[in-house]
Amino acid sequence: MRYTWFAALLLVAGCTARSPEAAHDEQVRLRRSLEKHHGRYVASIETENRLVTETLAWLNGNAISASRAQAVAEARRLTDRWSRVYFVPRYMHEELRFDKYSSAQVRAVQRQMLDRLKRHYFQLHDYQRYAQNAAASEMHHTPPGRLPRELEEFRSGLESREPSVDEIRPLIEFLKK
Repeated sequence: MRYTWFAALLLVAGCTARSPEAAHDEQVRLRRSLEKHHGRYVASIETENRLVTETLAWLNGNAISASRAQAVAEARRLTDRWSRVYFVPRYMHEELRFDKYSSAQVRAVQRQMLDRLKRHYFQLHDYQRYAQNAAASEMHHTPPGRLPRELEEFRSGLESREPSVDEIRPLIEFLKK
């Protein structure tokens, strides 16, 4: 009886204690999971920053001065481009959220990474929806030379935002090598 209890205690202690090698392996596994997506993520950030400039140029130009048909066609094109940018962090989040880690440090980094990706893709989805609503409404009932209220909000949001940067790489670099 005494030996059974002691064996069970050793078994439980062995299962919960993480060796430094196992923690390192999890760090490597998290870095590898990110590396599969990181190139596309960085490219999408660069595209996003260019797209902000192009969208502002449209909102300050053709959305106001061009024919409604041309403005709507450009809104549709912007909708497609915003949706392509949106799906990169969204896909990364979906792929990375199911990985399980035992190390508290690795779990904390994964949680921060997922939180940042989610916040990022929610913002991009809002931009895509603004452009989609502009295309769907065809901007009717708006006097010439003016933007609908919703597109005014879109413009002010784009003007006030900071350029996007890679927030994921610093989290991964935080992990010990």
